[in-house]
Amino acid sequence: MEFLNNSKNYSLNRKTYTNLRWIAILGQFIAINLATFFFKYEFSFIKANLIVLIGAVSNIYLLSFYVKNILSNRTAFNFLIIDILQLTFLFYFTGGILNPFIIFLIIPSVFASLSLEKKTNYTLILFTFLCILSLTFFYEDTSLPLPDRSLISEYFYFSIPISLIIALFFLNYFAIVFAKESNLRKDALDKIQQLIAKEHELVSLGGQAAAAAHSLA
Repeated sequence: MEFLNNSKNYSLNRKTYTNLRWIAILGQFIAINLATFFFKYEFSFIKANLIVLIGAVSNIYLLSFYVKNILSNRTAFNFLIIDILQLTFLFYFTGGILNPFIIFLIIPSVFASLSLEKKTNYTLILFTFLCILSLTFFYEDTSLPLPDRSLISEYFYFSIPISLIIALFFLNYFAIVFAKESNLRKDALDKIQQLIAKEHELVSLGGQAAAAAHSLA
């Protein structure tokens, strides 16, 4: 059947997306300020808070000025790029690839793979891959209780970005496959509902025709 060959149900619910972003922004704000004021660790917490503020402002913009309930593919792509950049800069100021929360860097691309077009997904995966590589070699030293790179094996250090990259491709692959199968089922269900609606119309027209013929008899 033709409707099983392609699926165009690529969309992202604005409310769901903004709620997830608020949870992430709140978590980032709490973690940064607990590390600074409670645990007394030294890092660029002002810059880190400014990055979180940029995320909050972008979310307010999305809630206030984007009136549609469903985000277009392009709009979702732009905001997911902002999310990945925000996380990348936060990790840059908080230890780079050794930060234990680094796994969160791959979440935006996996999230997109469930809802957006393949071309968009591949672009986000590539962008995330480049960000992981950047954080492997470039980061700001901090007093956070992270392993000292000079004291750990290079094999161990580089196993972290390698494992992240494997997880990035693995999770996105299954998310894309799952989304494709889900969209195919939705397309099939929509087609069936359309056929049922047409059957009801035909039955209704048949009844009206029978009634008209009876009245003329």
